[in-house]
Amino acid sequence: MPDDGLSRANDPAAAPLIECYERIAQASHEMLAAARHGDWDGVARLESTCRALIAELRQATARDRLGLREQRRRIALLREILADDAEIRARAEPWLQQLEWLARAPGGRRED
Repeated sequence: MPDDGLSRANDPAAAPLIECYERIAQASHEMLAAARHGDWDGVARLESTCRALIAELRQATARDRLGLREQRRRIALLREILADDAEIRARAEPWLQQLEWLARAPGGRRED
């Protein structure tokens, strides 16, 4: 019988894995909000949080499986995370380019 996700709906072991994805997505959304406000220190802090959550995810992946419904939710969450990441990178790029330009300028200063 194919796994439709329904048989695992009451299985408490199914929750931790999808919850890991949910927490990573939440941290990703918070990172994007910080990037939108130019809070790059906040982005860096949240990036550390994401690393810890990804470590938890790796452990949960080794012990848990997702049903079909959870797999669909996981894909949706991954798409959200990738979209957040793309926007964060797009917002960071001008800042990184300016930082690179400053690093190459004589004395580390802008020459306007």
